[in-house]
Amino acid sequence: MEKATIRQLRGLNDLVADAVQAGVTRTEQIHRSIARYPYAVLTRIRPVAAPVRTIEFVETTITGSVYWTVRLAARVSGVVVAQVLERLDALAESDDGDAN
Repeated sequence: MEKATIRQLRGLNDLVADAVQAGVTRTEQIHRSIARYPYAVLTRIRPVAAPVRTIEFVETTITGSVYWTVRLAARVSGVVVAQVLERLDALAESDDGDAN
């Protein structure tokens, strides 16, 4: 594979990784913002306020963990792709060295 192609693929990998991270982070922010409204209303009702706070805590903990896992999986995928591209680059260099 040509070095220019590998360089372009590295750039694409970086671009996709940044886009996924930003997209997931923004989606999480919107999710949390929307989820806050029902809890805010329900915590004003004294008899259910305490259980609602507990449910909100559980929901935000689970939601945060899920988004963290998605970001981690995307990060790991980006690292794997970068390592594959590094190996392809090394192979391209060794092929260039053999040709000379």
